[in-house]
Amino acid sequence: MRTDGILPILALTFGVVAALTGVGLIGSYVWWAVVARWGAADQSLLFWYLPFLLFGLGGIVYGSTAGAWGLSRLRSRDRGAE
Repeated sequence: MRTDGILPILALTFGVVAALTGVGLIGSYVWWAVVARWGAADQSLLFWYLPFLLFGLGGIVYGSTAGAWGLSRLRSRDRGAE
C-alpha cells in the first residue's frame, strides 16, 4: 500500500466517526435535557447539558469537513491514476 493514500483514508474514517459521535451527542442532549425533562419545573439541565449539544455540533462540522477532504483527495488520486 502506498503511503500517500493513508492520510485521506484516515481523514475519511475519522470524519465519519466524528460525525456519528456528534449525532450521538446531539441526540443525547435532546433526549436527556429536553424530552426527559418535558414539563418539569426545573429546566436547568437545558443549560447544563449544553456542552453535549455544542460538542456534537462541533463534531458534525469537523467530521464532515475531514470526511469531505479525505473523500476529495481519494477521488482526485483515483482520477490521476487513470
